[in-house]
Amino acid sequence: MPAASAFYDWQLSLIDVRGVYSALDVGCGEGRMTQALRRRTAPGAWIVAVDLQPEAVAATRTRHAVDGLCASIESLPLAPGQFELITAGHVLPSAADIPRAVSELRRVLAPGGALLASADSETSAQRLLDWHVEACRRAGLTDQARRAAAPSARSRFTLENGVEALSGAFRTVDVQIRDEVLAFPSVDALLRLYVNGLCLRGARSLNDPGQAEALAARLSPHLRDIAIAAAALDGRVIVPRRSGCLVARAA
Repeated sequence: MPAASAFYDWQLSLIDVRGVYSALDVGCGEGRMTQALRRRTAPGAWIVAVDLQPEAVAATRTRHAVDGLCASIESLPLAPGQFELITAGHVLPSAADIPRAVSELRRVLAPGGALLASADSETSAQRLLDWHVEACRRAGLTDQARRAAAPSARSRFTLENGVEALSGAFRTVDVQIRDEVLAFPSVDALLRLYVNGLCLRGARSLNDPGQAEALAARLSPHLRDIAIAAAALDGRVIVPRRSGCLVARAA
């Protein structure tokens, strides 16, 4: 089973979903959690998939025979108390107004219902970020290194601070942790990920693709040296990752 699917099934195993007849998947994306909900909830359950991207909503609705809405988490066009279960997969960190988003999730959750809000730990994959910061320093890009080391948007809602964000709206909030690793089979595999996006963290706005390519070319030799020094004897590069789920229950 793919790791992503295993993560969704793990979340749903935290509560008894077999008797759930109404579920809302906020931030449905490619529909993997929606698919898990369809598979594990009660037969014939009413499932609604929500996303900001119309294409994601349309695809998820078609693939998994669910209802779909294009909407923001801060303004859900749904009546109060409609859902026994709400899943919010790594979406609260990107909400423009987290308190308002939490309030909306609570509003549409039925009394006694549960919210599964997945998030990363503040230290998740920190090793990879530290390597990037060091690569920037070795390349003489000290300003980018400083900006890259600063807190990112994901730090707004984590396993560590999510309880505080949810506790005002929910009766109980429990944190469930899942420790995994990002295992790259080789340094080259890690570099492919790096040059496709991570190398841009902390960079000032880039006006054309050529600038991004030049930055990747400047940083990747340094990242390669760092990764080679950290690689296992079999060539793999291992990066610890801690993610999990906050299980919030309504009164």
